[in-house]
This record gives sequence, C-alpha cells and structure tokens, in this order.
Amino acid sequence: MTITNISNIQNQIWEGIKTLSPEQQYQVLNFIQSLSNHSLFEKWHNISDAQAQVLKYEFAQEDVDFTESILPDYRANLEQEDKS
Repeated sequence: MTITNISNIQNQIWEGIKTLSPEQQYQVLNFIQSLSNHSLFEKWHNISDAQAQVLKYEFAQEDVDFTESILPDYRANLEQEDKS
C-alpha cells in the first residue's frame, strides 16, 4: 500500500469516527485495541517451540530470583507482624 493510500484510508477513518457518538467512538477504540492484542497473540503463537522453551525458562528463573531476593526479609516481616 502506498503512503497516499494509507493517508486516504486514515482520513476516511477519521472522518467516519468524527460522525459517531461518544459511545460508538468508545466501541471503535475497544475494537482497535482488540486488533492490536490479536496481533500480539499471533506473534506469540508464531514463535517456535524452542523459542517458547527459552522464554519459559527465563520467566521461571526470574520468578526464582525474585522469590529468593525477598525470602530473607519474609521471616523478619512475619515476626514483626506477630508482635503487632
């Protein structure tokens, strides 16, 4: 699609949206957001199993690192709560 076509489409969309009620504009916004989210899901579903495994490992490791970082303070916080 050329820049001229894109600009024309954007102008048509804008002109159409301006004629809608605020409630209808809100529905258009929700639709646009759903299109964006759908695109993100498509990208996620298109990754390879190997890439998914790497991400799964990274997320799991981040969880472990976070948990280990807060555990030393956890017992002290519980004891402090018990004293209150």
